[in-house]
Amino acid sequence: MFENFWYKVISKKKRTVPELLFFWLLVFISFFYGFGLLLRKMFYKIKLFKTKAFGSRVICAGNITMGGTGKTPFIEELAKRLIRDEKSVAIVCKGYRRDKKHAMDVVSDGLAILLKQRYAGDEAYMLARSIPKAKVIVADNKLKGIAYAIDLFKPDYVLLDDGFQKRFDITGAAQCVLVDALNPVGFGRLFPAGMLREPMSSIKDADAVLITNTNLAGPEKTEKIREMAARFNKNIKVFESEHQPKIIYNVSTGEKLDLGSVNDKKIMAFSSIGNPLGFERTLKGLGAHLVVGLRFKDHHRVNKKEMEAIMKLYESTKASMIITTEKDEVKLNKKYITDNRIYALKIGLFIKNVKELEKKLRIA
Repeated sequence: MFENFWYKVISKKKRTVPELLFFWLLVFISFFYGFGLLLRKMFYKIKLFKTKAFGSRVICAGNITMGGTGKTPFIEELAKRLIRDEKSVAIVCKGYRRDKKHAMDVVSDGLAILLKQRYAGDEAYMLARSIPKAKVIVADNKLKGIAYAIDLFKPDYVLLDDGFQKRFDITGAAQCVLVDALNPVGFGRLFPAGMLREPMSSIKDADAVLITNTNLAGPEKTEKIREMAARFNKNIKVFESEHQPKIIYNVSTGEKLDLGSVNDKKIMAFSSIGNPLGFERTLKGLGAHLVVGLRFKDHHRVNKKEMEAIMKLYESTKASMIITTEKDEVKLNKKYITDNRIYALKIGLFIKNVKELEKKLRIA
């Protein structure tokens, strides 16, 4: 697949001649991508592009690199904390790779889930299921999604998933940039030669930086990220967080297992998320012996033939169980599952000094 070849080329240090030629083509394209980013920023500066103010407090969770950094667990944790404080919360997501009914849809009205996963997208459906009182909207145009959420629900807070790239569009929004400690700089190059959506110097525009997976990366890498952020903005506040396993549950029956149930057992895993390494390291951290770790591209939906192949491989490994992510579980077609040994791992986010982070995001 082209996507796998692309990732192989940008991540390798030693490349074959064809790979090197393709790599330099990507570098050439990334120059124009970066020039486009500069033009866009300049147009906002000279007010050729207009910004918009909304009636509710908008908090954006975003990243600078492509792939998963933990935005969805962060949104979930923030929404739950606000709801515990009796605040009304609406969450706006893109609904990436969903089967669209409309350009904008309500996934949950805070009382019931109104869309199936395939029409909502995996992240939006996960959030709606995990936070029953949150209003969740998917929208092709995020700004229109925010306006629609405010008009329809009049929430105290709107949480925008993957919203950092919209920072110039929204007046007064609080910006939290998440940086994955396992791959903080996206190989140090702009897309498509690397995984940077924009230069790392853009961190200076954030109200706060949240480093994720600090427990998996270690203190040295975490400190280097702190130093990098300080180079771009010496006054920026940097926070740390850990992806913590919450529970293991059976995909077919809903049966919940203690986290210790995988200790010293052979486990087969599969995932289609932005950061499969973090998921696999978490399983190993629980004491599991990971015999196979299958990785599909982000947002991939496992089809019937793939599930049959997974089960065939599983039988050959003699593993105790198969474990996938919650994000994958919500989009599994249960009709394809003929074995009750498939489980999912739910991950939560533990944020150090979370009260101070709330102050930086201006949550009263």
